[in-house]
Amino acid sequence: MNDPDFHKAWLLHQRPYKERSVIARFLVAGHGIVAMVVRGVRQPRSRLAALLQPFHRVLVRWRGRGELKTLVDLEPDRHTLLTGERLYCGFYVNELLLRAMIPGQLVDGVTALYQSTLLELQQHTPLEPLLRAFELDLLELCGYAPPLTWEAVNGDALQDGAWYRFVPGRGLILAGERAGRFCYPAELLRALAERDFTNPAYYPGYKQLLRQAMATLIGERPLQSRMLFAGKNRT
Repeated sequence: MNDPDFHKAWLLHQRPYKERSVIARFLVAGHGIVAMVVRGVRQPRSRLAALLQPFHRVLVRWRGRGELKTLVDLEPDRHTLLTGERLYCGFYVNELLLRAMIPGQLVDGVTALYQSTLLELQQHTPLEPLLRAFELDLLELCGYAPPLTWEAVNGDALQDGAWYRFVPGRGLILAGERAGRFCYPAELLRALAERDFTNPAYYPGYKQLLRQAMATLIGERPLQSRMLFAGKNRT
């Protein structure tokens, strides 16, 4: 469909609104996060109910000048099916986007990142590298990526064999010979900076460091998707 009033979008979240409607939050190409009232979707035989599903790409039109819009039309565009662990990972990705971006904020590259992540989830890309790469890419696009190749106090390059403590808001601080909590070896930090996921022994450190960094962007409030995925050790 080439109608310029339609925009490519992905449903990230919905919640009930009044008796028969929902408030749906979409990631919309060229617009960022857009919240819309979808009227009548909770009534029997609603055409929109089957289309209003996460991960499917749809085409949307809306009206309204305020922060909360009203959906005018929605059409199917591309189907994406996620199951099992990958479904939970998709919910995690959606929740990170919702927490990282405010409504109407346009962050260049986020739509392309989301599309590529959904494609890799479908193609059975290993989950641990995929999730960590998504987190790091999202941090970079939003301007919150931690510096991974230099020390914050003097600006020196990382020293071979040294350990560094990551301090959100400051960066990497030389930790001396004894490593403690939230400390990482220079080799792990360089590997993450290079998107090198070939060493599974680094995965726990990657996860911990990126959780620290992500908290500065999304806050400390627990993620619902992590609670759903408790015990799976993925997110």
